[in-house]
Amino acid sequence: MIPTKQGNPNAASVEQTFNVFGVLLNFLVTPNETGHQVSLFKGTLPPRVVIPLHSHAEPEVFYVLEGSLEVYRESGETQGWSTTQPGGVVAIPGKVKHALRNTSSTPTSVILVTQDELYNFFRSLAKPFEAGQMPAPPSPEDMLQLFAAAAKYRYWMGSPGENATIGIVLG
Repeated sequence: MIPTKQGNPNAASVEQTFNVFGVLLNFLVTPNETGHQVSLFKGTLPPRVVIPLHSHAEPEVFYVLEGSLEVYRESGETQGWSTTQPGGVVAIPGKVKHALRNTSSTPTSVILVTQDELYNFFRSLAKPFEAGQMPAPPSPEDMLQLFAAAAKYRYWMGSPGENATIGIVLG
């Protein structure tokens, strides 16, 4: 059970940070708070964190707060890698293969708006994170959990070869 804000059992925890495979998330607004329409997160990608090539039906909108966010899109107007600086917005339509990374030496923080299925996916993988600790690399068990969750939510995950083609080395 996630600790809640203001005693509301449907509210998110803005005080607690969660680790989702190296990405630190604060769930700011849950789907329960919006009639199952949207959710809002704050995400922090520590230096050199990569979110491998994947796709899902839900769109995502990122607003970069600090640092720089590198985004790969397989299709659309901005195909390939692009970098978004603070104050910039990245919109990724549903079903578009994409990847994210922070190749800088400083953390990248974003606000993410998406729909309830992606919230549920993240919550199924989220582990409490204590300030001051470094996120550990995913274990083999973590990777099995990721692929099981991806299959449950019908998300496509790129193979190591497909990731290598766009410059992401897994493992």
